[in-house]
Amino acid sequence: MTRTLTRMAMLLLAITISLAALAKTHSEDITLYHDASLNGTVIPAGEYQVKYDTEGTTANVKFLKGKKEVASASGQVKTLDQKLNANQVVLQNGSGTPAISEIDFSRANAGITFENVSASAGK
Repeated sequence: MTRTLTRMAMLLLAITISLAALAKTHSEDITLYHDASLNGTVIPAGEYQVKYDTEGTTANVKFLKGKKEVASASGQVKTLDQKLNANQVVLQNGSGTPAISEIDFSRANAGITFENVSASAGK
């Protein structure tokens, strides 16, 4: 009985550690050279810290100016085909302010894409 309980406790600990490893928080610096929108929120041109939590292929992204959250959205994580020299932001032009459709990170060799960009552009 004690052996079984010990094995169950070890299995539970291993599962907890594995799940914690899947949910990772990352931080990157991004420069927006023009105003852009994310999830319907206009982000003025400037320097931002982008924090994103990943869980599987889903990412929750926050744009921070200092400690203040300026905009947030959920997106899909993708692996880049080649390593970038710098972070890049992909904009989709529509009516009004261009919308952020993708952010690619050089250090992580990964990117985050945002769906329904055209629906939120210009809000």
